[in-house]
Amino acid sequence: MRKFLLKILIFAAYAILISIISSVWADPFNVFNWENVRANGVQPNKNYIKMKYILANPEKYDSFLFGSSRVGAIHNDRIQGEKCYNMVYSAGLPGWHLLNIKTMLENNIHPKKIYIGIDSGSYTGDYEEQINKPMSCPYEYLRDDIIHFVKLYIDPAMAFRSLDSAIKNSYRKIEPRNTEALNMYGYGWYVTYEFKINFNWNDKREAVPSIGAKENIDLALKIIREISDICRENDIELILFTNPMHRITYLASVRDKNYFRFLEGLAEISDFWNFSSLNDITVNNANYQEPSHYRAQVGDLIIDIMCNGKSYPELQAQGFGVKVTKENAKDFISMLRRQAENFTE
Repeated sequence: MRKFLLKILIFAAYAILISIISSVWADPFNVFNWENVRANGVQPNKNYIKMKYILANPEKYDSFLFGSSRVGAIHNDRIQGEKCYNMVYSAGLPGWHLLNIKTMLENNIHPKKIYIGIDSGSYTGDYEEQINKPMSCPYEYLRDDIIHFVKLYIDPAMAFRSLDSAIKNSYRKIEPRNTEALNMYGYGWYVTYEFKINFNWNDKREAVPSIGAKENIDLALKIIREISDICRENDIELILFTNPMHRITYLASVRDKNYFRFLEGLAEISDFWNFSSLNDITVNNANYQEPSHYRAQVGDLIIDIMCNGKSYPELQAQGFGVKVTKENAKDFISMLRRQAENFTE
C-alpha cells in the first residue's frame, strides 16, 4: 500500500512539474516573458505586460493614454511636447484604469496628464468575466492573488493548444523595429495606417454593433469620478474623450444602452472631448476596420484636435471634436438626440 501511495505521489509530482514547465515554456499570454514578448500567435495579456513594463521604467513617460482596444489606433507619439504611453488593452474598463493609476501612484509614478477614451463599452463591459479570462485579467488581480494567477496560467491544456502557433512562429523574440514591439516597449499603440481586416460591410450578419451585454452607468460614473478626484488630488491633468463609434454601434448605444444618459452624467463630473456623433467620419465605413474599431487615420484627427490645437469646423458642427462642459452639455446632447432621431441610412 505504501509503495502504491508513493507511486501516486511521484506521478502527481511529475504531472504538476510537467504542467508548470509546459505552461511557462509555451506562455501563450506572455505573462512569464513580459519583458520580451514573443510572437506566438495568441493575444497577450497587455494589461499585465504593460503595467510590469511601466513599473520597471518609472521615468520613461510623463503621460498615459487609457482605453479599450479602440484607442489602439491612436498614435500618441504625435502628441507634441509629451512622452505619452498608450496603455491600450483589450476590453479595457474604467475600473481597470483606476487600479492601474493607483498602482502607478503607489510606486511614485506621477504623470502630468492622463487621457482616457470612453464610449458605451465603458459601462456595458462585464468585470467578472474579464477577471476570469487569461487575456484580460488586470495586473493587480494577478499580483495580489497567486492562486488566481496559477489557475489562469498554469494550464498545460492551453499550452498544448498554443503549441502549433508557437512552432510556426519559431518562438522568435519580436524584433525591435517590429510594430508589435512598439506596442509594448515604445509608444503602446498597435494599429498601423496599413492595418486592415477583411470585413464584409454588405453582410448584415457581420455588421452588428459591438456593445457589452451588461449595463451599469452608475458604476462607470462612480469610477470615473474617483479617477477625477485622484487626478485632482495629485495635480494630474485628466483629459476624457469619447471614442468615435461607428454609426452602427453608436445608434445601437443610443437606442438600447442609454448612451446619452451616460454623457449627461459624465458632464457633471468633468469636461470631455466628444467624437461620437453622426458625422462625416463615423458614417463612412472606410474609416473603420469593422463596426467596433476605427483606423489610425481617425486616431490622428483625435490627437490633432484634442492635443495639437487643430480645428475642423465642418466636423465640429456635426459633433466631432467638441469640448463638452457643464455649461453646454444640455444643448449639445439635445443636438445629438435630434441628430439621431432624424438620421436615415
